[in-house]
Amino acid sequence: MATRRILRIDDAADRKILKAHCRPIKLPDPKLKALIADMFETLHAAQGVGLAAPQIGLPIQLTIIEIPPLYETDANGDETDAIIEPARPYVLLNPRIVKLSEEYVPRMEGCLSLPCWYGEVPRATWATVEFQDLDGKRQRIRRAGDLLGWAMQHEIDHLNGILYTERITNLDTLRNVDDEHAALPDLAPELPAEPTL
Repeated sequence: MATRRILRIDDAADRKILKAHCRPIKLPDPKLKALIADMFETLHAAQGVGLAAPQIGLPIQLTIIEIPPLYETDANGDETDAIIEPARPYVLLNPRIVKLSEEYVPRMEGCLSLPCWYGEVPRATWATVEFQDLDGKRQRIRRAGDLLGWAMQHEIDHLNGILYTERITNLDTLRNVDDEHAALPDLAPELPAEPTL
């Protein structure tokens, strides 16, 4: 396993790759297991919830998500070491959203491709997603809400070249949680060069 470099939204060369539409994966593919292991190692090192293949420079329809474990709390409301529910990993190959709730809720959202920056993004309260497993069999997660539903919408956006910063309806909500005085990152799309005559 290896940790991969995560591409950044605020880097022009990286953003060009992040904005590309990803191609479907032909399954089964035995090489995917090693790639998925690398992606989980990268996700854990970055302390994230989800990671899409284009974020490590691969324009393929693959995303992983890991919902963190749920810990018991003590009488003071502090987390203990006792796990109520273990971490839940998901591997989604060629995923597509088949249905979204009609209700949308704004929530502060971040991305490993723009560390520490969070902005208010409206997302559907639940999503039904169809995808393939490593054997190529079709699977479906129905009406996923909360963090899983939110993460699936975010990660599938990556596969379609859509960045979470494009979903922020009010850029005034975009904040660096580590440095409240940080300058806004360069989020402007690449402008086409003037044609030379």
